[in-house]
Amino acid sequence: MNWEAIGALADSVGVIVVIVTLIYLTIQLRQNTKAIKHSTDRGVFDDANKWMFTLIENPEIAELYVSGMQDEKLTSSEKLRFSLLLNTLFVHWNHAFETGAFEIVNNSQIKGVLSRPGGAAYWNRTLVSESISLSDGFIAHVNALDNELKRVES
Repeated sequence: MNWEAIGALADSVGVIVVIVTLIYLTIQLRQNTKAIKHSTDRGVFDDANKWMFTLIENPEIAELYVSGMQDEKLTSSEKLRFSLLLNTLFVHWNHAFETGAFEIVNNSQIKGVLSRPGGAAYWNRTLVSESISLSDGFIAHVNALDNELKRVES
């Protein structure tokens, strides 16, 4: 065997090694992407459960939520607590929207809040005051759902 043949063989082996390495890295990248997606979805799911368990485990907060959603007269501290409760919920939904885990939240949940007098009033106050940081895309999405509800009511 001459040196040219050995060099050609080494080049061929090198190309095969590079191709195998790229295939391996592609597989690893896909697995990592799936793991990150799963972790993000799990975080969104856990946040939703924490919010629900707050209502389940604390009758006072559950009563505050019900009263606030019905837009009943609340004391100033109750108004603050109700706003913070809904802030937490909308920030959670915004996070799900921005991370691509929004399929965990369905639009009927958002519509359920917006269809109640207190939920609609909260959303309108939040838009005017910009009291929480929400993405423009999420705000547009919620506004579209709100407009859809208003068209159905008309």
